[in-house]
Amino acid sequence: MKKKFLGLFLVLCVALFANSYASALEVAKVGDTVISEGEYDATRFIAGNKVTDTSKVDGISFVAGNEVILEGTATYGLYAGNSLNLKGIIEKDLFIAGNAINILEDANVGRDAYVAGNAIKISATIGRNLNVGGMSVNLAGAKINGDVYIGADAIALDETTEITGKLTYNEDARVSGLDEAIVGSVETTKARKDVKVKKTNPVYDFIISSVAAYVVMLVFLLLIPRAQEKIANLKYAGNDMFKYLATGLGVLFIVPFIAILGVFTVVLTPISIITLLIYGICIYLAYLTSYYVVGHLITTKLIKKESMYLALAIGIVVVKLLLLIPIVGEFASIICLLYGLGLIFYFIISRGK
Repeated sequence: MKKKFLGLFLVLCVALFANSYASALEVAKVGDTVISEGEYDATRFIAGNKVTDTSKVDGISFVAGNEVILEGTATYGLYAGNSLNLKGIIEKDLFIAGNAINILEDANVGRDAYVAGNAIKISATIGRNLNVGGMSVNLAGAKINGDVYIGADAIALDETTEITGKLTYNEDARVSGLDEAIVGSVETTKARKDVKVKKTNPVYDFIISSVAAYVVMLVFLLLIPRAQEKIANLKYAGNDMFKYLATGLGVLFIVPFIAILGVFTVVLTPISIITLLIYGICIYLAYLTSYYVVGHLITTKLIKKESMYLALAIGIVVVKLLLLIPIVGEFASIICLLYGLGLIFYFIISRGK
């Protein structure tokens, strides 16, 4: 049954990414500068540290990276990264998420735009509705030919802002320039100030989460002893490390994307739902797998003792303490997620080899 499910899943992947998947793997290199150009009559996926995309994609353009510059044309745009600058044309819908997002005046979105980030600036033309959420949203120069839905702490508009439909935003947002902007109508939504956050003891949370992680991963290793063997035989050279990180990055974005597309079909909806459930489990297991790899590396290289139980305990404590460090912890969390996902992917496709 597992082989049949995996085979069907791979068929879906090939069907959607047949013309671009091989080249996507070649440019999905952490730390590399990636330049994508040319014309593609298919969905295209590229990823890297610094990505510049000037290509024309007759399909879905999926780009992920740290610093992303988008100057091409695509039927649909799905973009994620730390810093994103969109100057190109999206013929239909745009989905973009990141830290600093700048949709420039030269950009044009044919239909709806969905934007999520920290600092967001939009000065482009949106053909239909705009849905945006972030800490700060600046719509100076934006022309939206539909409704606008904003959830933010600070919202900035000016005399160059044009919204033909309704502007809806949370009532506790700090709004500037609303009187100067051209807006069809305005509506505010109530802020959820009645929600109380229960304070917990961080030490207690650390212990409970560590124990839970230990139990779950221990059960996983006992049920699948082959995973122990594969981790014991891992190579930690740069090329192998990159292979798992790059694969994890691809799995992180491609799997949910394919599953969501399948939801819109009648035949593949049950498989898509199952895939999303398995994907959620794998996200959790990815961190646990990375914990164990770190523990195994410490016990075998430093302590010179091989013990699954000791390796798991040391790995969980060491990595969880590392995750508490500002900035370093965020970076380590991303590495753990991508590396763990890459390992799990290779565990699955190896099928006991």
